[in-house]
Amino acid sequence: AVYAYCRELAKAPGIRRRGARTICKDFEHINLQSTGKLIKLSYCTLIRLAAGGRSKAEANAADKSWLTEEEAEVVLSFTEETGNRGFPLSHRRLREHVNEILRARLGDTFPGVGKHWSHRFVEKHGDRLKTSRSCPLDSKCGWAVNPNTHKEWFSLLGAVLEEKCIDEDCIYAADEIGISPESGMHEYVIGSRKPTPQYQQ
Repeated sequence: AVYAYCRELAKAPGIRRRGARTICKDFEHINLQSTGKLIKLSYCTLIRLAAGGRSKAEANAADKSWLTEEEAEVVLSFTEETGNRGFPLSHRRLREHVNEILRARLGDTFPGVGKHWSHRFVEKHGDRLKTSRSCPLDSKCGWAVNPNTHKEWFSLLGAVLEEKCIDEDCIYAADEIGISPESGMHEYVIGSRKPTPQYQQ
């Protein structure tokens, strides 16, 4: 709607233009036909956005968000990566990581994000993250033991050890079924938005 209104404003003088109210009604009708839902549009908001104003979501992200866009992207990528590797973050662990980032930028006096901050963060980035009940890998690992998965596990482990400069003494009891001794626990965890279950080692 904003793009259509800007095109109307760009028309040469003397050519009839559609006003903001008309464009709002046109797009309300288009949306009603395609989705069956009537969503009312404000012509005042349309005029403000066409003049360079920000949407409420953009204003909140810029003025009220604890994380910068760069920090949020780092948190998103880290959450997706850990989930895909079988070590998904719980809401508590996600808040702990975010608090570490914020205290590094804002100082040790930062009190920490709220208890429900992680829930709102997942909801805001629902196109990439989701909350689900974890599925332990205790029995599934036993079913999946074969030369291919065995080779892939140690290849992944070796790459991480080399990249992160982790000493071999710090990986006691690491094998193809994982490192964590609590693999049988169920909890709600955060991972990438994918149709498959969120496994937890």
